[in-house]
Amino acid sequence: MEGRGTAFVPAGSAFGVPVSSSTTTGRKNAMKAASLASSVASFSPLASSAHSLGVGATTGVAPTPMPVMLPSLCDFGPFNETPAGRKGGKVLVWFRSDLRVHDNPALTHALEEAGTVVPVYCFDPRQFGKTSFGFEKTGRYRAKFLIESVTGLRESLRKLGSDLIVRSGKPEDTLPELCRKLGVSTVFFHQEVTYEEQEVELALAESLKSAGVEFKPFWANTLYHSEDLPFAVKDMPDVYTAYREAVESGGEIRSPLPSPKEMPTVPSTVSPGTIPTLKQLGLAEPVGEAAAVGGVGSFIGGECEAMRRLASYIASVGEKAAAAGVAPRGRSSSTAAHMGADFSCKISPWLALGCVSPRQIYADLRSSAAAGAAVAKTTTFFELVWRDFFRFITLKYGAVRLAAKSGKTTTVQARSLATAGR
Repeated sequence: MEGRGTAFVPAGSAFGVPVSSSTTTGRKNAMKAASLASSVASFSPLASSAHSLGVGATTGVAPTPMPVMLPSLCDFGPFNETPAGRKGGKVLVWFRSDLRVHDNPALTHALEEAGTVVPVYCFDPRQFGKTSFGFEKTGRYRAKFLIESVTGLRESLRKLGSDLIVRSGKPEDTLPELCRKLGVSTVFFHQEVTYEEQEVELALAESLKSAGVEFKPFWANTLYHSEDLPFAVKDMPDVYTAYREAVESGGEIRSPLPSPKEMPTVPSTVSPGTIPTLKQLGLAEPVGEAAAVGGVGSFIGGECEAMRRLASYIASVGEKAAAAGVAPRGRSSSTAAHMGADFSCKISPWLALGCVSPRQIYADLRSSAAAGAAVAKTTTFFELVWRDFFRFITLKYGAVRLAAKSGKTTTVQARSLATAGR
């Protein structure tokens, strides 16, 4: 499974092969690593080591991004048979917390492998309504932000010549039916790390297996790809400081994948569907102070807004550095530009829904005059590493919990989860 940003990685695992972009040997190793495994069942980031690198003290030097690993360049087994779009197969891309077209491994790989790509988003009724404690599972402000983000994704896909198929229902019921109707052979998706999301993955995998449809997980939504950590996820440190020092000295950060230039149209036999309103989700419209300009209700979801805010943040960092009167790319200017609460990137809501990629934030910040080579000293970098830590630690222990409760071993994911951490 590929690189997210959530517990497994796609076909072509790099486990056990040192990957580095700093030397010719490293690049050859990267290419070799990408072609090692063509079966999803052959690996799990929980149980395999991505590097043979030692763990040392943090240096504070910005990691050099690895080259963009496009499927056609990586010699992935399924992807090097014919150029993009010539295989004529049909792939469904199940969008979840990855509501963007830039740096989207599942979408990029689907466009390389298939002639027809069907993007789908499901509004799962289990994510709405009341919890057992009487609280709303998804509040009105979060739901509004989600609706806007899904709408933004649909608009982006339409500009590329495609569309977003929207359905309300459980993915394990909705997606197999779509696959049967459209003759889809494979479903691509990004794995998540939390318990409920993993349960949905297992249920969907079983439903698709019964329908004769393949299920290919990819990895996205973390700064460090799970393959590029200096340890297996099941062996990661439980203390943040130890984790941070290890990944800063022995991890690799991949360059973000580019947005597609165009996409094939979706089959005309399927209706795009409508995006539900707050009322249809059982929620009321935001009111009062929070809904006013500047309040939490005024946040606008979607990839376009996320990229606008990212550009605005980087520009503000540059202005702060210039006001400090220090060299634009110097370490001292970077430190000054990122001091204090006013210089947080304030982009967490968009990161949570995958409207922007952590790798894109890092790449843009690193290429800016305000941070440059000193990006590893910035507050934003530390926040992204901190965020990664919690995603991986959730994966480490959440997978064990799921395996203990479900006892299911009929799918690739279940077998991997059952052995994780043992």
